[in-house]
Amino acid sequence: MADADILRNEISESHIEEAISVWEKGVLKEKDGSMSDAINYYRRAIKMYDGVEKVYRKKLHDEWILHKKLISLNLNQDSVTKDNGENEEETVEPKELLPCWILEMLPNDILLRIVKHALLVSGESWVNLSLSCQKFNELCFHNTFPYKVFKDYIYSKQRYDEQSMTLNGVDNLKILEKELWGEDYISMIKTRPFIKFQGVYISVVNYLRYGSNIEGSSSLLNPVHMITYYRYYRFYEDGTVLRLLTTDEPGHVVKHFDKDSKPKNSEICRWSLGFDDNFGRLTVTRSNAKYIFRETLTIKKQGNKIHQRLKWVSSTVEDNEGNISECSLRNEKPFYFSRVKSFKPVL
Repeated sequence: MADADILRNEISESHIEEAISVWEKGVLKEKDGSMSDAINYYRRAIKMYDGVEKVYRKKLHDEWILHKKLISLNLNQDSVTKDNGENEEETVEPKELLPCWILEMLPNDILLRIVKHALLVSGESWVNLSLSCQKFNELCFHNTFPYKVFKDYIYSKQRYDEQSMTLNGVDNLKILEKELWGEDYISMIKTRPFIKFQGVYISVVNYLRYGSNIEGSSSLLNPVHMITYYRYYRFYEDGTVLRLLTTDEPGHVVKHFDKDSKPKNSEICRWSLGFDDNFGRLTVTRSNAKYIFRETLTIKKQGNKIHQRLKWVSSTVEDNEGNISECSLRNEKPFYFSRVKSFKPVL
């Protein structure tokens, strides 16, 4: 009997672990925005073990408690080491920290060239270089030169609507920059929106659609369908943008999302920035023989991430006779920028 109970417990535990595994797949799908698939995984997990959610939450709580204990342990070790160090100070004189002689020997002009190269590769390279030593940290974030380099690099790649420039009486953007921001490059970067090129803007849309019962059904409830689709934008420096509306998840789209190998049903459009919303009004335009389609959005921040989000303003269709129709934005969601490391910058 004892052996049978042990075997039964082992089967039960493996069954629960399998249910948790399925539940975790649902969590990943929910993070990707695929709510319909997430619900399917949750239902499967509950059918396997009806208490799976409680077990999953307990697992997360236990992992969090363990994480806190590990942090506490590390802090205690640091304090012990510090106490030992204080006792040793009575007999041993502290050693002077030696500078990095190679960097001290090189002039700042050469080091700033290294900073410029790292900055133009990616923002991550800029930050990582600043963490390498005190000298580079000073040159990366306590010197106006890197910000000027980034400003010149990113704003030279923006495409502004010529009609907006004419209406606002702007002939030279550099003169306007000087009037508005002077040499305060940090303020310009924080407040003047720009389009990012080393990634994809993704909008995840979920909405409910109510169906109808099969003829002859005795059910009093109508079925409900969770609809999920994705919008993708990839912007290019030449003023083109690759646009795609699909039900395919980002994991299947992003890595191969390139205008040189256009995905099925994607379109190459034109993009430009206007002067509304503090230079942040974005217009994406595409057309065919009968219609001109315009999607207007505004560049916004996402938390502490500047210029990370595209918020819908309008979507219109114009026919050959100049009649304009507004498209509904009821179900649409903002776009969020997702960095793609395989997208290399054009220097």
